[in-house]
Amino acid sequence: MATKQPRIFAYVDETGDRGLSSKASPVFGMAAVMVDDDGAAELRQVVRDIRELFSVPEGTVMSWKRHVKTHDHRRLAAARLGALTNLRVMYVYCRKADLKRDAFNGDQALFYNFIALKMYKSILWAGRNWAGEGAQLWTRFGHVRRHDHEATKGYILRQVIPDPKVPHHLEKGLRWVSADRYLESQAADLYGGFLKAAIWPDGQFNLTEPAYLLSVWHQIRNSDSCAVPLGIMSSPTNVTVTNEPWFPCPGCPRKETSGSSGASKGRST
Repeated sequence: MATKQPRIFAYVDETGDRGLSSKASPVFGMAAVMVDDDGAAELRQVVRDIRELFSVPEGTVMSWKRHVKTHDHRRLAAARLGALTNLRVMYVYCRKADLKRDAFNGDQALFYNFIALKMYKSILWAGRNWAGEGAQLWTRFGHVRRHDHEATKGYILRQVIPDPKVPHHLEKGLRWVSADRYLESQAADLYGGFLKAAIWPDGQFNLTEPAYLLSVWHQIRNSDSCAVPLGIMSSPTNVTVTNEPWFPCPGCPRKETSGSSGASKGRST
């Protein structure tokens, strides 16, 4: 009797914008939520529960920006999502102030493609790590207005297909979808919000709040050993995240201000 191949689904949403001007967001990043069939059902139910608690109207996409504005809402969302066990979370983000002045030559599409590629590689490696070489993976990025998704897909495939370290054969349906199509995409939006709150100073006193991210830290890939960079990858270097005052591993060798960004190069499992 043939063994059923495991199915894994990844849902990706972004936080911040792709802009590289002084008027753009200080951060651009992506959050990915990965689930198998059982985990998907559990995640969808939690999203439904959160939507009901927050009185999100039927037919309206729940989002961090519109519906999860207060500390109480954010704490509850983090607690409900953080209680799930059958999922993986990954982050990739860039703090734009740390980029060189001519980074990406001001090309917003190229900047998006770069972050999306980093995230996609993390997803493929996580899928293989979770379910082996026989896994079947479906990756669904969030649709971005005024962006050529087919061009991004081509960019990504040109990078990953020739790379023997990247298990691109796992993928069965890479595509970009609107947030109203899957409840799991709305969960990815909330996970992106947890990251945003931790790294993006905001509000009257320009503060951050890492508590939400830390409450789901155990769900980040490899957080039981070292989440950097396969669970959370910061750009342009790993010290962008490891030097954060809230980073939960005080003895992390990547806190060093020189040479740390190269310490994890080549890790692909």
